[in-house]
Amino acid sequence: MNEEEIGVLLANWDVSEDELENSDDENLIEDENLVDDNENYLDIENLPVEFVTDEGNQYIIIPETAQTPPVRQIRPRVNETRPQVSQSRIPVRQTPRPVDIKNMKWKKGSLIFGENTRPHTNVPLPDNISQLSTPLQFFSLIFTDELYTNIQKQTELFSVQKNPNKPIHVTIPELKRFMGICVYSSVIQVPKVRDYWSTHLGFAPIYNALSQKRFEAIRAVLHFNNNEDMLPRADPNYDRLFKLRPLVSCLNKQFGKIPYSRDLSLDEQMCSTKARNILKQNMPNKPHKWGYKLFVLCDYKGYSYTLEVYTGQENYPKFNDIDIGASGNVVIRLTKDVPSNKNHRLYFDNYYTSVPLIEHLYDRGILGLGTVRRNRVPNNQLPDEKQMKNEKRGFIAERISSYKSTPLSITTWKDNKIVTLLSTYAGAEPKSMLKRFDRRIKTRVDVDCPFVVKEYNRFMGGVDLLDGLIGRYKIKLRSRKWYNRLWYHFIDVSIVNSWLLYKRCQHENNELVNYTLANWRAEIGSTLTSTGVCTPTRGRRSNSLETLMKRVNRTRPTHIPTKDSRTDNTGHIPRREDKRGRCKFPQCKGFTYIKCTKCNCYLCITKNKDCFGKFHTQ
Repeated sequence: MNEEEIGVLLANWDVSEDELENSDDENLIEDENLVDDNENYLDIENLPVEFVTDEGNQYIIIPETAQTPPVRQIRPRVNETRPQVSQSRIPVRQTPRPVDIKNMKWKKGSLIFGENTRPHTNVPLPDNISQLSTPLQFFSLIFTDELYTNIQKQTELFSVQKNPNKPIHVTIPELKRFMGICVYSSVIQVPKVRDYWSTHLGFAPIYNALSQKRFEAIRAVLHFNNNEDMLPRADPNYDRLFKLRPLVSCLNKQFGKIPYSRDLSLDEQMCSTKARNILKQNMPNKPHKWGYKLFVLCDYKGYSYTLEVYTGQENYPKFNDIDIGASGNVVIRLTKDVPSNKNHRLYFDNYYTSVPLIEHLYDRGILGLGTVRRNRVPNNQLPDEKQMKNEKRGFIAERISSYKSTPLSITTWKDNKIVTLLSTYAGAEPKSMLKRFDRRIKTRVDVDCPFVVKEYNRFMGGVDLLDGLIGRYKIKLRSRKWYNRLWYHFIDVSIVNSWLLYKRCQHENNELVNYTLANWRAEIGSTLTSTGVCTPTRGRRSNSLETLMKRVNRTRPTHIPTKDSRTDNTGHIPRREDKRGRCKFPQCKGFTYIKCTKCNCYLCITKNKDCFGKFHTQ
């Protein structure tokens, strides 16, 4: 080394690689008065809360004037210059280091959160949604005309790629009738799909919508993306969900247009299948052990705002702006559209919960609560499992701390099992009482329950509720194509979302809910299967003596079509019958020989009455 290089080396000898002087000297005592108080540097001794001591116990009370801490600006390291070397060699830190998660300090106390501390204002539904009335109108908010057009385009393109000599032309009304048959299959079960067109088990709305041959032809070429644009598997940008990517993006866009509720939950969901595909997962603790795994963000009533199909590629840097681990990145991706600084509350289980995740959500103005694994919270000073086993049922222990200006509370509670929760807004206080059965005395006894457990149990089950609603009436059509199972699952999620949105509208308008989920599905299926239908596509039914006797002696009332079906201005042709019947228009008690060929209803057409025209316009 020459003299010039030696001089540069000596001039920078006291500057460490992290740009902090003497950072490697562990025994160095710093002058606390020299720390800049304006920096976002808070530890357990400087929490952004108020301490209250009552009868020897220490509590944290978040003041009502507390504001969301400003988001810290992280400067790029490219243009930074090293600080000047101190000539007097005084150990002064120009910028304080953030508290390391491994060196967090905890103390006994309780995080008390008032209802007026961080209020949330519920956003009402827009007028264009609150004024909807029919099931098809709510369902059309999700499955838009743009989505139908894209599916039609990709389906016809795939039919040409599959067999250029026999391309299949699919119209949008046919595509809607195809979906209607799929929806009907969730409430009307038969041994196999072709039985819907059979003589004994056939269902008239299905075999009148599409022939069996046409239904199978559409299902064979149903497609959602152009195969020619798919990258090879060796390409680093290859997408395993390429075939369904436009469909997932469109549905998430439509789901997210609904205003978010205050309480949100995030959890896994299984789309059961045993298809041979790389996306299939095995989760032994789930009711359905094999299937596609999805991450879903719901409100506590089950409405899904966004979903993500697990492919194993989500942790690539191109999908994550911030990397806090595989599980935490899922939460960040699904909550990117949640409004910031609106005091939403997010609940999740111990797979996702960590201190960096809770801190990141708090910076965005989102309060977090979840069960946590103790090894993810260092130095928590909670009683270990051996000590907890010796405690009586209902024992509660809580510790408080802060991490980068975020107040934290970790609470452990002994019930049937030991439960540990981490939160930024709730602690053990105020406690409540629960009834538990005591095997020793053979009776129910009162057990203390912390507030944080009560909040978690109240709002965490949104995804489980969604699973239950889907599982009641589920499309079970089998297919050899792996993506068809997900396609049916997305239809189920969309129908449940539309029904929950309808219930939310009725609640905001102070009106009664008139549809059960089964009736909701049946009406959507009925309306879709009658879209664009002019005449039945199947020949006449059997005219055997037994069939004619059933027709003559039947006592069931005539089926009245849905409003969306009778007002679609397609295929409603009056026809004169040999036998007259009572007019089906409300408040009309007349008899007529005129019948609508599509609606199969008698309707008056006379000089003084036009029940036929009113029935198809009102």
